[in-house]
Amino acid sequence: MIDITIYIEGVQGGESKNNAALTVDNSAVFRESFYKLFSQQLSPTKFNLIIQPFGSVSRAIKMLGHIEEEGTNAVILIDLDAPKEQREERLKHYNPFETTKIFFMIQEMEAWIISQVDKIEELGINEGLRRKRANEAIDNNSLIKNKHPEEISKPSEKLDTILRQYFDVVKIRGGKEKLKGKRYLKAKDGSKLIGLLELQFLMEDFDEVRRLMERIQG
Repeated sequence: MIDITIYIEGVQGGESKNNAALTVDNSAVFRESFYKLFSQQLSPTKFNLIIQPFGSVSRAIKMLGHIEEEGTNAVILIDLDAPKEQREERLKHYNPFETTKIFFMIQEMEAWIISQVDKIEELGINEGLRRKRANEAIDNNSLIKNKHPEEISKPSEKLDTILRQYFDVVKIRGGKEKLKGKRYLKAKDGSKLIGLLELQFLMEDFDEVRRLMERIQG
């Protein structure tokens, strides 16, 4: 049994940071969703996989120091927040630590979600959202059409726009139905969407995902 820890830039309560109970709940969903995703390739009989969110990317250097100090079998997964071409330059920020332990979500975690728009539709069904523009496929949206997900700048903002354009939240007030455009909540929606993704497709679409799996399995 191989122990492996993946420290992931994530949300620690996110939009619910003023509510301790919701903070714990969001962190739990985040861990469970990434565990579910990576377990598609990492068999629980061979790997003792631990997913640990660490909040802001500003803590990545601290986490690298912790990994080297403890000598643990761990890697770090963070947003690049830049085009793929800036990967090597960004790695220089983490010298003199072992940067081969750093892997990027390019350009953000939400690029993974945008690469599998059928999962956005699935979330809408799971959450009881009202589909708008019923005859329009999400992947035909000009924000993402014919674009590789890694080439999309600020994919979290694009995902928020797409959700508002295609889905309404249904609320009943005073016995009347009220519709409001769905906003993307990273702590809540992002975690749930990650748990729906197909890892094999991510490995095909994102070099960093493939490299991460090869590093762990190797």
